[in-house]
Amino acid sequence: MKHFLLGVLYVILLSASCNAQSKEAIPFVPDRPGFATPPDVVSFRKVQLENGFQYTNFFEGDVHIENFLFTSLLVRYGLAKFAELRIQSDFAYNIVKDSTAPTTVYGFNPVTIGTKIKLLSQQKVIPNISLLFNLTLPFIGQQEFLPKTFTPALYMLMSNDLTESLNICYNYGLTWFGGSEALLHFYTVCIDVHLHPKWDVFIEGYGYAALHAYPSYNMDTGAAFLINNHLQVDFSASGSITSIRDFYLLNMGIAWKIPGKDKTR
Repeated sequence: MKHFLLGVLYVILLSASCNAQSKEAIPFVPDRPGFATPPDVVSFRKVQLENGFQYTNFFEGDVHIENFLFTSLLVRYGLAKFAELRIQSDFAYNIVKDSTAPTTVYGFNPVTIGTKIKLLSQQKVIPNISLLFNLTLPFIGQQEFLPKTFTPALYMLMSNDLTESLNICYNYGLTWFGGSEALLHFYTVCIDVHLHPKWDVFIEGYGYAALHAYPSYNMDTGAAFLINNHLQVDFSASGSITSIRDFYLLNMGIAWKIPGKDKTR
């Protein structure tokens, strides 16, 4: 616990950042890029598509693993002014290298469905607050990638617009792995800077912790470019604070809010 708290403090002192942008900066707020998720929800009856390509390189002991996500698609639909429906899956290509011959597995990752519910809007020091609930399904996807049973996850999403060009975003989440006692904690603290009407940059600190396992401390940085009021492209890079050899990640993607007249409810 001491190391966990020191890690959280370290992340805070690093002023880690995420993709949440101030409402004055852009007309819509994608969940991309980065690991932090802003509390903003999609407008009522609007559809937003977020897709990306990701390469991850990491070691587990003497085992070297490379993972490619050739598509990582998140579909978001506005159920109400305060809630959205979400569904996500990826097409993955996994390469495992150890003392024997390399092995490869490819196919779709399990489908995750969920909802994000807006609880509070920012009022002075009181942050924007939302709850995000995800459920990973054990029966859709490549067999090697499927969990043994339904896997729920719950996240508290918070953010504050400090100025018109500066936003801080912070999340805390729990994932329950069925069939085991493992409970995975996720945390992130992040800051986004709106440099230009079309450009945002971010730096983000995040990590994971579980019982009987060493917590991870990682950093992520990148930028997002707004092509128009409905289309954004982004790129980012992430790595372990303790050893870049043990873990690094490259990511690029796009977010598209399908045009149409906003509806209210």
